[in-house]
Amino acid sequence: MAFVGGTSHAGFQLDKTRPHLNSLESRGRLDWADYQGDFLISQSAEITENPAAEVIKRLKAQHEKTKIPLAKDKPQFSLPPLLMEGGQLKALSDCNLEKCDVKLQKESEIKNLLSQKEKTRTYRLLLEQRIESYLKDRKLKGYEAREDNVPFFKKALDTTRFLKARYPNTYKHVLGDFWRSPKPYSLAKQNYLRTELIRLTGEKAQPVFRITDNVEFNENGFIMVEVHLYTNHFFDSSLRLLEVFPWELDPQKAVFIVTDVMEVDELKKSALIRNLLKSPMEEAICEYRKSEMKELR
Repeated sequence: MAFVGGTSHAGFQLDKTRPHLNSLESRGRLDWADYQGDFLISQSAEITENPAAEVIKRLKAQHEKTKIPLAKDKPQFSLPPLLMEGGQLKALSDCNLEKCDVKLQKESEIKNLLSQKEKTRTYRLLLEQRIESYLKDRKLKGYEAREDNVPFFKKALDTTRFLKARYPNTYKHVLGDFWRSPKPYSLAKQNYLRTELIRLTGEKAQPVFRITDNVEFNENGFIMVEVHLYTNHFFDSSLRLLEVFPWELDPQKAVFIVTDVMEVDELKKSALIRNLLKSPMEEAICEYRKSEMKELR
């Protein structure tokens, strides 16, 4: 476990469910990470110079850039150029049933990919099928021999103990009714799909490609739950939580927190690999969040 931050405010507890947040200063940022079970939990938080309403507005504008257009509930999107060249293209070309660096389900997707000449087109169609299955039936396809990823999403959600403590209605809904019906979410203010590219540092510097459904809630502050419908490279399953709420010491400022929960296949192979890769992985995710959070100031 690692803590990076400023000094505590005497007698002030920002969030009793997360004691490490007490080290946030009026101007500053905190980065924290821990490994629990199969999941790497990584969190960044800062006190903003803007009120909560303005931060939320900027956050939505930031996400607007990566939205996927939908036509009659059917996703239509083009693969980002980075996914059709270099290491990404090689991963598609070299994929086989024994070893595939592309996160796809072996029986229903990899076999399909291997039978087609146009790999990138087939890959895009497979991703569109995943999204369509989620939109219509709330199915979340897994990887390799894992057919269903929903149980792993719920398991990841349980590692974020603060969610249940601070946002109990949101927690209950996302853990239960959210998956039982494809109807409009009863508690959610809005939902939309978007794509995201993350450049990981290190030897395997291929970008991570994620397709996300963002669901917005308002409970003890603004909270956005990002359901990752697809994550390529490294991550078996993952989710993100974004929080914005007024800073108690000065309501004209806000607390902005981003939490990433990632099931990282590389870190599960052995204790030695975990010791070698855990810190670089944490740093890469942290650097990615820094660039995002900078836009919201």
